[in-house]
Amino acid sequence: MTVRGLLCDLDGVVYRGDEACPGAVEGLSAAREAGVRVLFMTNNASRTPQDVAEHLTALGLPTGADDVLTASQVAAAVLADRFASGDETLPEGSTILAVGGSGVAIALAEAGLGQVGPGEVRQSHEDGEPLTVGMVVQGYGPSVDALALSEAAYAIREGAGWLATNDDRTIPTARGLGVGNGSLLAAVASATGASPEVVGKPHAPAYEHAVRRLGLPVEECLMIGDRLDTDIAGAARAGIRSALVLTGVSQEADVEQVPEELRPDHIAATIPDLEHLWTKN
Repeated sequence: MTVRGLLCDLDGVVYRGDEACPGAVEGLSAAREAGVRVLFMTNNASRTPQDVAEHLTALGLPTGADDVLTASQVAAAVLADRFASGDETLPEGSTILAVGGSGVAIALAEAGLGQVGPGEVRQSHEDGEPLTVGMVVQGYGPSVDALALSEAAYAIREGAGWLATNDDRTIPTARGLGVGNGSLLAAVASATGASPEVVGKPHAPAYEHAVRRLGLPVEECLMIGDRLDTDIAGAARAGIRSALVLTGVSQEADVEQVPEELRPDHIAATIPDLEHLWTKN
């Protein structure tokens, strides 16, 4: 079946740092011209959709904030849905602690969820009027430090819920692989003995919200990613076709190391090599 919608990862697929990946701008521009809807998905919770859209536009891919879905937005949507349905509630008088980059707090606020940062919680204790945290939402942020992680640990030890945007251990940068949110989660897990619920790729909520945003049948969508363990495995479990592009982390030789049911449907050096999937008659 011809592809009408693309779920497209960013780091290692569209760009690495400030540089576009080979063929990414050309391939995605051609897909759009062919009438394909493109939704950019990222597990990087540190930036807002508008920040990401401006980055893509600067690379030559005109993009609006509505064309971007961050793991922070998925986490906020999951919580908002649960609160609205009554499936989850916050203890009376408690709040949500947002740990990570600005994208985490902004996503929660845009979903109508009140939240505070680690500094506010710490200051409240120093002032003798401590805030009660009922839920910790943790995502990646380049400035997350031991003090912020400690506030998360204090709250979790006191019974707060723990929701994580993603658990990627590393994050691609222009210099290589840096420390990702999964590594930050591991620090809090080590300090508390707890485990978070994770909603970003490769977990189901990310794909469910992405397909909902595209408004297309699952069988007409294709996930393009560079990581077998997140982009591709998650798509396979969600019943979405996938394509591995070799511009990022995973390479063709790695495919044989994963179970057959979690392998990509297509492997391509660059995105333009997939053009036949959305130009069939």
